[in-house]
Amino acid sequence: MKRGWFALGLALALCGCARAPETKAHPALWRVGDADTTIWLFGTIHALPPGVDWQTPTVAQAIDAADTLILEVPPADPAAARAHFVALAEQPGLPPIAARVPVVDRATLARGMAVAGQSAADLDGLKTWAAALTITAGAGHAEQASAAEGVEPVLTRRFTGKAIGALETRDGQLRLFDRLPAAAQRVLLVQAAIDAQDAARGYAHLFKAWSAGDEAALAATIAPLRRDPAIGKALLADRNARWASVIVRRMARPGRVFVAVGAGHLVGPGSVVELLRKRGLNVERVE
Repeated sequence: MKRGWFALGLALALCGCARAPETKAHPALWRVGDADTTIWLFGTIHALPPGVDWQTPTVAQAIDAADTLILEVPPADPAAARAHFVALAEQPGLPPIAARVPVVDRATLARGMAVAGQSAADLDGLKTWAAALTITAGAGHAEQASAAEGVEPVLTRRFTGKAIGALETRDGQLRLFDRLPAAAQRVLLVQAAIDAQDAARGYAHLFKAWSAGDEAALAATIAPLRRDPAIGKALLADRNARWASVIVRRMARPGRVFVAVGAGHLVGPGSVVELLRKRGLNVERVE
């Protein structure tokens, strides 16, 4: 818990050794528009190492042109957001964290916790989903990534003086995890441990795919989540459908909107981009 928390991760939740300053990234950007409305769709990564320059000329121009920013959740003070997470994540009387996974997965869990800088004492008092997200966040810290360096805080500053909205509340987002069945939460926990100790599947792979704007590689990072029906429905399919509906309704009003959500929601089958195209909108990749 002392090492950090995750605000959707799955990505979130989200390359190897320490990187030099001013790493250049070219994340994906899409545009959907009509005669009087333009909406950009930007795939974010919620935690980044210092010195990543992701504002390409095309992305920067879209940010400057937009009059409204829409994020997954409203901006919040990190301390307040962390307190909100803790209030929902902690629960007395839970079984030890190791006892919540099958015996065959306990060594994997122990190795994943070690890589993430977590101990059983850190996680025993957390609900299973919260322990999974804490391992994910800790693994990101091992790669020098932090939410403070993520895309959303930069965008919030860039839109100072402009309208900022959100697709979900912070509480609602966390409760998506909290309402997952116990079996699905165990899947999240084991997957977080696997990703933490495997750079080819964890944060390193996510960062590399996002930096390159590689849709196929990004889709592969969330493929394990899609394999569990409960996780895939609650964290991906249902949210993508709701967000696509919001965007369709927003197209009915004039304006220029920059929508920034986790990159995994914009790629692969059932993504927001795919759903918008199925509803007849012309979604063009511009970066």
